[in-house]
Order: sequence, then structure tokens, then C-alpha cells
Amino acid sequence: MPIKGPDTGQYIPVELPNNCQCSDAEPRWYSNGEVVTSCLDAKKNGQCWANYMFGGDADLISEHFCEITCGRCNCCKDLYETIRQYGGNDFLQLVDQDGEVREFLQEAGNAATILVPTNEAMRGVSVDDVKAVLKYHILPANAVNALWTTPFMALGVEMQTMNDQAGPLTTTAFPIPANTTWEGGLSGFQIRGKNNAVNVVRSDIAAACKGYITFVDGILDPR
Repeated sequence: MPIKGPDTGQYIPVELPNNCQCSDAEPRWYSNGEVVTSCLDAKKNGQCWANYMFGGDADLISEHFCEITCGRCNCCKDLYETIRQYGGNDFLQLVDQDGEVREFLQEAGNAATILVPTNEAMRGVSVDDVKAVLKYHILPANAVNALWTTPFMALGVEMQTMNDQAGPLTTTAFPIPANTTWEGGLSGFQIRGKNNAVNVVRSDIAAACKGYITFVDGILDPR
């Protein structure tokens, strides 16, 4: 699935885990290539099993449309299960307190980068506004389907979160190691929020169907 790099105009290849070949391409009219509907809207409107979802287009995709969003893909996980797989259990305990955020993370068709505080960072911390804090750690894909990975964070950027009231997260530009690829994996730099900063300790885990997990050593405070 090609994903456009933020602010660069460069499309980078994003491989699904374990050589997963599922597609989440949106259905298009054969005549002019225009999108019929988004995959998320198709699911919401009960169209996942409509005939047009199974036409495919050999020039566009090898399989059927919206396989990931419509639950026809069993070779990749949603963001929630990916966080669990990689040990973010204390963060998920917080997620479980907010149905909206949990639903977002459990929808495999949603694309986002999740900043997950480590279990050590979560322990003993009392969170007053759970929804505000959780949304401050979610970097949704933007209008051009761009997902944030650390090579793009290294450019010195502002990153919008799902918490519209708290303002963007920011990074300071730093030199990217010469052997860095689009897969990223950079660590040891700070992401700054409205009131504090956290350090990236492990990044760009690409085991989810349509997203990345990056672990940080603290909880960003949106207040």
C-alpha cells in the first residue's frame, strides 16, 4: 500500500506484515476510475458484501476491494491487537476506559500512528481526562493518507493529533543516519507536546494492517 510521506511528496512502500497480500483499495468505477465510496463508509452502510466490492480490477489491485476494512483479511491485525502483541498492556487498560478510542483502534480500516507510553511510564500515573490524553497520542492519517514514521519526524515537523483542542505535537530536526530506510526505526529523540516532552524508545512497528506503533517513555499532557 503506497503511503505519501508528510511534506515531501514522496510515496513510500508500506508492506503489510508477514507478506500479507490483502488490499484495502477503495472501489472505483471502471469507466472513469472515480471512487465509488470509501471503505469505511461502505462498511458503515452495510455494503461490504455488495457485488461491486468483488469485481476487482487487475490494473488496480490483485484481489477484491476493501478487504481489510470489511474484515476479509486474516493476515494482519488492528492497532489495538498490535499494541497488545508488542506489550503495551498498561496503555490498553487506559484505552479500555474510553469506548470511542477503543473502537477506533479496533477498526482495522483506520490508519494512524499510535504513540504508546511504555508500561513503566504508565504505572502509578493517574489520568484525569482519559479521552483527551488518549487522543493526544493518536496521529491519524491526513487527507493524502500520510502516516507519520520517524524518518519524517526527523525533519522537524508539526503533527496533528486526534485531540483538536490541544494543538500539534512537534519535533526538532536532526540528522538522519545514512543507512536509514523508509522502514524507519529511529529512536532517542523527543516529541514535544503542549506541556511536556517524551523520548522515542522504539518506533515504526508495522505489524498492524494500516498503521504504526511507536513507544515513548512518558505520557503527553494535553491540558
